[in-house]
Amino acid sequence: MKHIAALFALLGMSTMGWAQVEPGTFSVIPRVGVNLSTISGESLTTDVGTMKSKFKAGAAAGLDLEYRISAPFSASIGAYYSREGCNYKDNVLDQRELGTYNVFSRCYFTIDYLKIPVMARWYATDKLSVGTGLQAGIGLWNRTHTESQEVKVGENGRYTYSTDIEKANVKGNGLRNVLWSVPVSVAMEYERVIVDLRYSIPLSKVYRSNGKNPGGGERVQCWSISVGYRI
Repeated sequence: MKHIAALFALLGMSTMGWAQVEPGTFSVIPRVGVNLSTISGESLTTDVGTMKSKFKAGAAAGLDLEYRISAPFSASIGAYYSREGCNYKDNVLDQRELGTYNVFSRCYFTIDYLKIPVMARWYATDKLSVGTGLQAGIGLWNRTHTESQEVKVGENGRYTYSTDIEKANVKGNGLRNVLWSVPVSVAMEYERVIVDLRYSIPLSKVYRSNGKNPGGGERVQCWSISVGYRI
C-alpha cells in the first residue's frame, strides 16, 4: 500500500508540473555541448601491429525548434554541428628482431556531421523529460591524422628513436554520406536552462557497401551532454 501511495503522489506531482507548461507554443532552444564518440570495430594496421579505436572528445552546437502539443508532450526538429570519430591506441613496440620500424602514436579519425534530429518528448514534470526519435547525420568533412616515428632495434635490443616525426592527414574514402541513428535523451530544465544527456543508437554503418567494397560493421557510437536555453 505504501508503494501504491508513493506512486500516486509522484503522479500527482507530475501533473502539477505539467500544469505549468502551456500547450500550443513554440520554443527555440540554442544548445552548446561536448560529445564522446568512438567507431566500433575501427582500427589501423601498421607493420608494428593493429591500433584499435577508443573514445574521442568533440564539440557540438546547434538549436532545436520545439512545439508543445499538450501539457506532457512535445515534438521538435533540430540542426547541430557535431565533431565525432575516434582516437587510436598507440603502437607498442615490443622486443623485436633487428631492423627499422615505424611506430605510430597520437592518431585519430575525425568526422564532422550536420545532425538533424526529429524527436518526440514526454515531460514527467516541468523539469524532467525524456525523448527519442530519428536522426540523420550528414557528413561534412573527415580526415585521418597519423604521426609516426622511425625506431631502430639494435643487436643489444636497444631502441634508437629518430628525432623526426612524420605527420599525415588523409581524407577518408568510401564513407556513407548520411548516417541514421535513434537519439535517446534525458533532460533537466530549470529557469529555462536545459541540461540534456543524449546517446545516439547507430542504425547505419560508417562505410558504404557495393560490389567492389563490401564495407564493414563499423558504426559511430556517440554520447553527448549539452546546455541549452529556452527562448
